[in-house]
Amino acid sequence: MSSIDLPLPSRSLQLAPKPFALPAAFLFTVIVLSTLFGAFAWWQGPGLWRDWQISQNPQHLPNGQVLDGECSTRRGLTDCDARLVYDYNGERYETNVSLAFVDFSSSDYEVEVVISRDKPELATISLGLDMLWNRLAVFAAFMLLFGGGAIGMVVGALKAMAANRAVATPGRLTVVRVEVIELRNGYASYVDHPRGPKWRRVTRTRLARGQEPLMAVDGDGRTVGVAVTSEYSNVPVLLDSALERVELTDREREAVLAALAAQQGERRMQGAAETSRKAKPNIWRGVLAGLGVLLLMALGALGYWLYYVTSGPDAFDSVGMEINNIMPEAINLWGCSQLEARFGDGNAPYGCTASDYVSWKTARGGKIKS
Repeated sequence: MSSIDLPLPSRSLQLAPKPFALPAAFLFTVIVLSTLFGAFAWWQGPGLWRDWQISQNPQHLPNGQVLDGECSTRRGLTDCDARLVYDYNGERYETNVSLAFVDFSSSDYEVEVVISRDKPELATISLGLDMLWNRLAVFAAFMLLFGGGAIGMVVGALKAMAANRAVATPGRLTVVRVEVIELRNGYASYVDHPRGPKWRRVTRTRLARGQEPLMAVDGDGRTVGVAVTSEYSNVPVLLDSALERVELTDREREAVLAALAAQQGERRMQGAAETSRKAKPNIWRGVLAGLGVLLLMALGALGYWLYYVTSGPDAFDSVGMEINNIMPEAINLWGCSQLEARFGDGNAPYGCTASDYVSWKTARGGKIKS
């Protein structure tokens, strides 16, 4: 059930005609994708069928000539063209081959002429057979991309037209919430979840000039679009802020908008109160957060000090010397003894020096080392 208070009359109501729009740039996209589908099929289809036949009974011709052979790679897609000239059983043949496959290598290819023993007029290069499955996968991927995209656009358009026919019949309306994801050039796209939270359906509608989507705050405090579903269709129709997309009398329209405004006023007050409560500072939370930061800093400093005195590669590490110097005397002397064991042949670093500021402290009694 919807938590938006929109008391529409309990009779059959007429919605605006053809509220559902076709997919964006429908005609242009279908033409482009269909053209690409046909062009790629014409470019690679015959060559794949030829090489598949050759692969069933191939015959390599080391003396065949590969003329004007050239391959180029663009973002991993390699296409090759060549002219083949060869003799077989006393007859001379000449043909052109073109093939495309995925290969990120930039090295040259060693190829030779391969023909079909059954049909010697069918010829290709050995690279075409080596990459046959690669080529078939590339061909299938592009056919699915171009053909599937065009079919998807057509299916979307057919669904929109079917939904327009369904809502053309007046029926009882149910208020639903939708998520408006795009509003541009008089078109709005919105999302609903007819089969649960994981099922996402996007619908596109065209608003009349000057119309804006009807937005409201739901029971969870979220700003959502207000839509209705007809008893003849489960596809939601996004309403406009003036309720002009539903056939109502002026008095009914004013009553519905007044009820919605009253509900929204209460929710705005509740939201402001909730925000005010959340905005109140929590002193203890701040104190604990500050203590946590200080504790992390202390632990970090202690860890760095232990690394400095036991494993650090430089006795004159500036950060390590400062931390060691502020340590309590017993801990400082222990740290200095660890440093002296590793760097005792040189001068003592700051924090471990005797009264002459050069020689080392000793860990035994804190006396000056002579």
